[in-house]
Amino acid sequence: MKYYGTKNNKDYGFYQESFDNAIELTDEYWTELLNQQSIGKRIILCEGQVIAVDETEYAEENGVWKKLSADEARVKQLSIQNAIRKEEIKTQLEELDKKRIRALAEPSLKNEDTTWLEYYNSQITALRSELTNISQ
Repeated sequence: MKYYGTKNNKDYGFYQESFDNAIELTDEYWTELLNQQSIGKRIILCEGQVIAVDETEYAEENGVWKKLSADEARVKQLSIQNAIRKEEIKTQLEELDKKRIRALAEPSLKNEDTTWLEYYNSQITALRSELTNISQ
């Protein structure tokens, strides 16, 4: 048997010994929870039960987890996706800035109508526009 709970009223975890307010788990269920955690799920205490969840389906408010409605879950997932995309855009902008500096130092044409600097500037403009749209 394993026990889930918090001994310090702060950090939840699994324990070998029982204590006040600990939730008793079978070894099989404990193993199942760890397997779910290994594929990206989070182990939480919700309505007196220890479960492994996708964090986009649940939210924590004042230390209590609750299941989100379908609309709330969509909004949370979109928020996560936007945060990831923002970081990707920032990385791409940094790389393009480096390329623009090289394009200034070594002027040449990308094709017969466009310089490398113009090309990089157009990519940066598109990324900044996307970043602005995501941020709103």
